[in-house]
Order: sequence, then structure tokens, then C-alpha cells
Amino acid sequence: MNRRNWIPSPTTVWRVLLLVGAVAAVVLISLWFGKNVNILLPGAGTAEARAVDGLFRLMVVIASIITLSILAFLVYAGFAFKRDPNDYSDGPPIDGSLPLEITWTLIPVVLVAFLSIYSFDVYRQLTRSNPQVGGLHLHLFSNPFKGARAQAAQVTDSPKLGPPRPGGPPPLTVNVEAVQWAWIFTYPDSKVTGSELHLPLNRPVILKMTAKDVIHGFWVPEFRLKQDVIPGRTSELRILPTRPGQYVLECTQLCGTYHGVMRATVFVDKPADFDKWLRSQSSTASQPVEKPLSPVASAALVRHLKPLKGSL
Repeated sequence: MNRRNWIPSPTTVWRVLLLVGAVAAVVLISLWFGKNVNILLPGAGTAEARAVDGLFRLMVVIASIITLSILAFLVYAGFAFKRDPNDYSDGPPIDGSLPLEITWTLIPVVLVAFLSIYSFDVYRQLTRSNPQVGGLHLHLFSNPFKGARAQAAQVTDSPKLGPPRPGGPPPLTVNVEAVQWAWIFTYPDSKVTGSELHLPLNRPVILKMTAKDVIHGFWVPEFRLKQDVIPGRTSELRILPTRPGQYVLECTQLCGTYHGVMRATVFVDKPADFDKWLRSQSSTASQPVEKPLSPVASAALVRHLKPLKGSL
């Protein structure tokens, strides 16, 4: 048969069109999933969150393509190779397929390598803003009569803060102290201490965090960053708030009886509103609570702020 005069049969044409349509549908649906997956997440509130969300969207697209492709092949195989009800014979003896095995091994390797490189690039972006290096050893000294206390020993010296972001306003430093079961925020430049965290919009912020008793966890879902807060060690976290609003800070480490109520309110204010709020606060800790808290948090604040009142 002369290939130049070869005309595909209608069945072949329909199969090709069906394959092309299936591939296009899988890709388009996966891209739609990736574009709209953020509706399942709280809105990104920082520049760092956007980088994390970009990686998450890419992973959703790839995972959707793989899942939908497998489902499409299963559905096709179920209809195309359906056995006749009266056919009781054995299937053809198939003993492996080298090209198929190479394909389904090579594709995952390439995907994992690509995602690893991309993930590491996002991680480098975050660590450039948050220069935490060195390992931690956790030593637990337990005494049944005097209680237990966790202390952290740093393998290397605490790292110095990296250079501020080029251009723009200088970073704002906020000292964050975690106690059972409340958060205490101190602005060292203004000597303001309180139970609410106010951050200026589009200005780099350095959070210097430490714990008074046990390990706590600093987590604001909209910021996409989580940092363990360890007794005896100052952890530094850099963020760039990009979305004004009110957020909830939660403790992510089981820190005792009232761990569930260890929350604080985070406000991202416009620069003028932030300056106005800062000026309105007292330079002492005589009125640290901006709004009513739970009895447990109020008692914790009173207990730990008393020593601060005389030192400010």
C-alpha cells in the first residue's frame, strides 16, 4: 500500500480525536484546579506566603494531571477491554514490558527532581529573609518533685540578622515572648508592651521570639510560616506583611492544659494607622491588654508582665 495514498479510517480518526480531547481536558481541568485551589486556603497575608502558594499551586497541577490521567486510563480500560460474559478463557500471558517500566520509572524521577529543585529555590527565598542556621539539641531535665523543664542548646552560635531588604523602610523589630498560655509583644524602640501584635503594611518585620517555660509554636495561617519558640533561645522570623486585616496567631505545640486558648490577635495596619496606634499606647506595661482576654490568658499576662513594669 502506498503511504501517500493512505487515508485513516473513521475509527482511527475518532480515536485520535478522543485521545487529543482527553489530554486537553486533563490539562485544562488540572490548570483550573491549580488556579483556584487557593479558595481552600486563607488569603495570603505576606510576601513569603505568595512564594509558598506558588509552589503549592504547581504541585496541585502536577498531582491533578497524574490523578486524572490514571482515572482516564482506568475508565478506558474498563470499557475497551471488557470481557464477554461467556468468555472464560485466560488472558494473554504478558511477562513485563521494558519500555513501559522505563517510562513509569523515569517520569516520577523527573517530576521529583523538578519539584525538589523548585522547593529548594522557594526555601532559599524564605531563608534569605529568615537566616536561621545550625542545628538544635533538645535536653530534657526531669525531676518528679520539681517538675520538668525543656532547654535547648544551640550547636553553633545564634546567627546574626541578615542585611535588610534593599530599598523601602527599615525593618521593625518586635520581641515576642510566649508564656503559658499567652503571647506578649514588646516594641523595643517605643517601649510598648501588649497582648496584640500590630504590624505595619509593606514594611519588613523582624520577630525575635523566645519562650519562658516550655516549647510553643508561632503560627499565623495567612503568613504560611511557622516557627517553634524555644526556652533559652531567641528565634528570628522575618516577614513582609502585604495585606491589611486582622489575623489569628495560634500556638502549634501542645504546651499544657490551656494550650487550646493560647491565641492572640494580629493586626496588619496601614502605616499611618500603625503610627497612630503606637503613639496611643503607653510606654509602660500598666495596661497591656487592648481587649478582654480569656481568664487564663489574662492571668498569664499579669503574672509575667509585673517584672517588666519596673524595667521599662
